[in-house]
Amino acid sequence: MKLKKRHGSEQAAPDLVMVMTISLFIILLAFFILLNSIAVVDDQKKLGVLDSLIGNFGVLTGGKSVLEGKGGTMGLPDMEQMSSHIDFSDLTEGAEDLIRLVRIRTDPNGTALTVPEKALFEKGDFHLTAAGKKLLDRMCGTFQKNKYPVQIVAHTDNLAPEPGLGMTNRVLSTLQAGRILEYLIREKGLEAKRFTAWGWGQYRPLVSNQTRETREMNRRIELVFVHERSTGKPKGIFTFRKFFFHVLD
Repeated sequence: MKLKKRHGSEQAAPDLVMVMTISLFIILLAFFILLNSIAVVDDQKKLGVLDSLIGNFGVLTGGKSVLEGKGGTMGLPDMEQMSSHIDFSDLTEGAEDLIRLVRIRTDPNGTALTVPEKALFEKGDFHLTAAGKKLLDRMCGTFQKNKYPVQIVAHTDNLAPEPGLGMTNRVLSTLQAGRILEYLIREKGLEAKRFTAWGWGQYRPLVSNQTRETREMNRRIELVFVHERSTGKPKGIFTFRKFFFHVLD
């Protein structure tokens, strides 16, 4: 009987160690989950601040934010006051045809020049026309006088490109924005680090795509002068756990 009882005690000892080990792991797991939840809340606040700073890229969705539902509490500067700091005299003086083509407006990201696709490209194409190059030449004075960073953002309607092109609207718009960027930097000698370019395809329409006229309105290029405050980081960049992220969508 004594031997039997001793054997039972020896068997219970490893079980007790296992229970204590599992309990310790559970406590550690709960601790790390708590730490992670704190980090997530912190980064959600960070995204909220980014949302208030970056707003949306050229009011591409009629005022919707890039980060839906995450509004920051940081106030934005008065946009009319900010836009008044940009010299658009090259576009507005003695150029009635240009005034009719280019629309100047403000948004949470900066001051945007909206140019219809037909002023720069043939419909569904990404090669600048001769008239498009002349238009960009006339706009270069504005780019040179105003030293803000510039975002070149291209958009299409919701009709698929010609089948022979073998590309999507997203690719087409990206190529259009890239071609403008290339022309301004290589041909006109503007400072490369001030410019970024990308395309949204059909995903940021101004209006519905139900008619030919509204589709034409959605086919556009937006040149956004970004009003930014110096933060020591490139605009739109934030760090999470030693990784760098660029907020695009």
